[in-house]
Amino acid sequence: MTRQKQGLALLLALLLILSLAACGKTQGYTVVVPYDAHYSEKEIRAAMRTAVRYFEREFDGCTLLSIYYDESKVKDAEPEWAAQYDADEAIVLLSSFHVDAGGDGSLNPNSDYTGWQWILVRSGGGKWQLKTWGY
Repeated sequence: MTRQKQGLALLLALLLILSLAACGKTQGYTVVVPYDAHYSEKEIRAAMRTAVRYFEREFDGCTLLSIYYDESKVKDAEPEWAAQYDADEAIVLLSSFHVDAGGDGSLNPNSDYTGWQWILVRSGGGKWQLKTWGY
């Protein structure tokens, strides 16, 4: 490998490390997937991956504690969300996370958020798309 390629590889590795340092933390969080849900475990986990990827990119200074699907709490809202986004289906995930001392500027520092919703939709059995989040 030439010196130029080595330098480029080192620069890319450094940029990757720096970009990950500013992202939401997701290592060690709890996942709860019920066995008797309307959606299969595979469908729920696919929706969770979409929400978690967004959390990692956008929730700087936050640590994901759990993400779960509780059909009893969200079942009635899902058809409304699907209709709002002109989709066949919607899934509402719930999560909890901690905001560190710095936070991301839009959340209360040194606090925990529970019951945070992630609204995802899809049509034709396609991929889940994250549409909105919050309380």
